[in-house]
Amino acid sequence: MLDRLILKTDYAVSYGSVTLKSLQNDNIPELDLLVRESIQNSSDAALGMPGQSYNVNFTTGTFVPADFNSFLTDIETDLNDRFPSEFADFLEIRDTGTCGLTGCVRKSEIKSDDHGNFFKLIYDTGKRQTKANAGGNWGFGKSVYYRVGIGIVIFYSRIKTNAGFESRLIITLVEDEGKKNSDGTDATILNKIEPLSAGKAWWGIKEGDDLLPLYDEDFINAVLNVFGLAPFTGDKTGTSIIIPYIDSDKLLGDIVPADADIRDDIKENFTEVWTTTIADYLKLAIQKWYAPKLHNLQLRNFSNKKWLLATVNNVPIKKNDMLPFFRLVQELYNTAIAKTYGKDYISELFEDISCEPVNVRNYFDGMTTGYLSVIKISTDKLNGTQNLLSPYDYIGHFEADGGLNEPIVMCTRDPGMVIDYPIAGPWVKGITPPEDQNMFLFGFYMPIIEKRLRENLNVTEYAGMEFGEYLRRCEASDHMGWDDPAKMQLVAKIQKNCVRIIEEKSSGDGEKKIEATASKLANKLGKKLLPRIGYGKKSNAGGSGSGSGSGGAKIVNAVLDFTEQRMFGNRMEIDFTLTLMHSKKSADITVLIASEGGGWITPKSWQEDIGTKFPVEIEKLQITSISYSSDNSGENVDLICLPASPECSVDVASFSIQCAEESKEFSSVSVKASVFNLKISGTLSLFAIDKKYQFSVKID
Repeated sequence: MLDRLILKTDYAVSYGSVTLKSLQNDNIPELDLLVRESIQNSSDAALGMPGQSYNVNFTTGTFVPADFNSFLTDIETDLNDRFPSEFADFLEIRDTGTCGLTGCVRKSEIKSDDHGNFFKLIYDTGKRQTKANAGGNWGFGKSVYYRVGIGIVIFYSRIKTNAGFESRLIITLVEDEGKKNSDGTDATILNKIEPLSAGKAWWGIKEGDDLLPLYDEDFINAVLNVFGLAPFTGDKTGTSIIIPYIDSDKLLGDIVPADADIRDDIKENFTEVWTTTIADYLKLAIQKWYAPKLHNLQLRNFSNKKWLLATVNNVPIKKNDMLPFFRLVQELYNTAIAKTYGKDYISELFEDISCEPVNVRNYFDGMTTGYLSVIKISTDKLNGTQNLLSPYDYIGHFEADGGLNEPIVMCTRDPGMVIDYPIAGPWVKGITPPEDQNMFLFGFYMPIIEKRLRENLNVTEYAGMEFGEYLRRCEASDHMGWDDPAKMQLVAKIQKNCVRIIEEKSSGDGEKKIEATASKLANKLGKKLLPRIGYGKKSNAGGSGSGSGSGGAKIVNAVLDFTEQRMFGNRMEIDFTLTLMHSKKSADITVLIASEGGGWITPKSWQEDIGTKFPVEIEKLQITSISYSSDNSGENVDLICLPASPECSVDVASFSIQCAEESKEFSSVSVKASVFNLKISGTLSLFAIDKKYQFSVKID
């Protein structure tokens, strides 16, 4: 049996519940977070080690719970009761070609400037990575290990010391110290032993006030044997992270959202190929986030970066095994990063990749911040003869599949992890998607991380800092984006210039931009001349009603405010507040479609001049509250207008959704009040029949 240490409630203690939430991301699957964080940690541990590559292997398997529980002093019985079955699932992540969990193991040996890899991973919470060009910053990434299973994690490592090689193994548990069962009873493991538990515990060898890891090879092998895992041998160093009691069904079930707007045949294809087992999805997630470095032997030809050998159950993912889209991501990365080293990389797989410097003034000595590689490519050129899903499905943007092919601009820092695949936001805002649904537009920005910000920069705390370090500080703990601190606008300017470069390149290929009238289009032009959908600003004629008074003064009689919008594939829910003022007792809210010429097309004009189905339809109008704008007195209501029952009312007002003449699509809302100064709140639910159009509303 091992010694154990349970962290108790105390001043300034770090609680398990806080650690579990510290990664700041519940928006992507846990397995994606695990892949991102674990390989990034391995990349950091490979810095300064000999060799041109490092290896990360993911192993899935089963173990006998009772055999493992016997090591865990004081919680063995509880675990046996919780897991009475003969077998349970586990997952191991093991890296080699890395330094392992080096550094001190005793509190008395801690250095103020660096706690060391072992202490930071096992005991510290929020202690940032100090190694130059590392990926970690916040020190919270490790929390994902505790989220994947029930909170128990085994850390096993082998390091090289002045005396030779040394093995270290310690077992940890992090849980929500306040977790309850559905019946309100305590659901924790540790509170049964320590009522004032802070939700954290460790099992190792007690020595004074310290809990040390196991060093004894025989004891370590006994723990590894439970999982059928071999120890590090020979001159190999590295780290193994073993997570027992993973819930495979739950982890796989969280990959495709239950309410994902995805066709049944695509969902079936995706789930059958990629979510049948944990190992299947790991192969996809590794490609998704580490395509830049995955089996990228080209890196050694123009840079000092190491390439990644990733294996799943000891089967390597080679370049030829990668999906075509992720091979393209790697080629875009190679083209851009080679430029940061003053070299040229010409892709043999995708010859149409171009590369441009991204310049920003006043931040560096010299304007170039990095390089942007760009490609506009057809489905046939991307996939060849393979019958594959859309790239949007592989990156988890299921809602984008089947619509206009939204541009994607990727970026990365030194670890080679793709930060994100944005199809909305500042990296792509303003880029016109290809009109042909068989064409894609992709970009990849690679910063010159060694470049230093100017010493005389006005924001002194960043003056002289390496650009890579600045970007690292721009990331949240999940590393899913770069956001400038309040005093800086460097990333924002880079994003804007990337958009400009891509827009200039994509519009300079001979395609003509045809001007349209503000409110009418000839029938032959059809839908192709209209922009994609996006929640547009209120039109000049819309957003508020107006009336005229003496001397031509404009009196605002109605104001329509939108407080929140939510997207669900082709559906959008808009929370609104409509305020009727002065003598205004009625209002009509109409959906408009943007024309290429900058004007707005009404449903009636669309019907008269286009003749096809109006692209946006009102699915539901829900009124939730009605009050008097003068004193805010009123009441909550629950009124609903649907196409099947388009009218609803209360004593002070009536509401309806309506169709334009000769149209079957509901495209406007009518509000009629019987009293003055009403303030009406509710939700408007819209369905985009075709996602390529931009829409707005007007109020009369």
